[in-house]
Amino acid sequence: MEKRKVAIIAGYGSLPLIGAKYIKEKGDELLIIALKESCTLNEELKELADYYYEYSVGLAGKMLKTLKKHKITHALLSGKVEIKLLHSTRFDLKALLILAKISLKSTDSINLAIINEMKKINIEMLSQKEVYSSIIPKSRQFSKRSYIDEGLQDIVKEGFLFAKHIGYLDLGQSIVISREGIMAVESAEGTDITFARGSKLGKGKSICIKTGKAYQDERFDLPTVGLDTLRNIAENGGLGLVMESGETIVVDMEKCIEYADEHNLIFTAVSKDEI
Repeated sequence: MEKRKVAIIAGYGSLPLIGAKYIKEKGDELLIIALKESCTLNEELKELADYYYEYSVGLAGKMLKTLKKHKITHALLSGKVEIKLLHSTRFDLKALLILAKISLKSTDSINLAIINEMKKINIEMLSQKEVYSSIIPKSRQFSKRSYIDEGLQDIVKEGFLFAKHIGYLDLGQSIVISREGIMAVESAEGTDITFARGSKLGKGKSICIKTGKAYQDERFDLPTVGLDTLRNIAENGGLGLVMESGETIVVDMEKCIEYADEHNLIFTAVSKDEI
């Protein structure tokens, strides 16, 4: 099989590194573009990359020229890039032209615009479900504490419904809910802050829900949780986390399970058809 030439556009967190290891294990050539305002594992990524660059988020023209120069065939958007950077980043002409075509600048619309620019230079986007398949859990209760034992089935079911609705609106994929109602809904602030705020408001009675969008594009923005997610929940008095199985990436699963049990948290993956 002919080697692919793969580029990873790397944002915050460990996902770009996991993706880079997957690409190298496949025997493909790897180019990394680390986003200066977001990427946190620059040295580790540099060691794995055949070609390595660091660019500001706003330098779309420079990035596209680099991809063309190296004759990249496939690309992966990996790691978090906060949408608030739109208000604090200097953009080159190409980036301004791309943004000018987007009426509502949401995460989805920006990612789709980026993918469209990649397509123009014959770059195919990789599915995050392909790259991260080993860390996307199937349905399972991971912690000792269960939402079913707590009598929270109806709350979780309602939470899944609300989370899917906000996904339709491209607000986010997370909510915090209790028997008293919705405590928090994700927006531009991101999952961790949403879970912390909602857990605190719930005063020990709220559960955090993370789902995929109703029409999830596998090329970007797959819901992701990890140790920081659970820590935010525990430190703010939340009951735990229920995520959608087959749709959610879990970083450092073993550490997450250990932490959940140490702090008596609910930690479960379930499909919407099972609740």
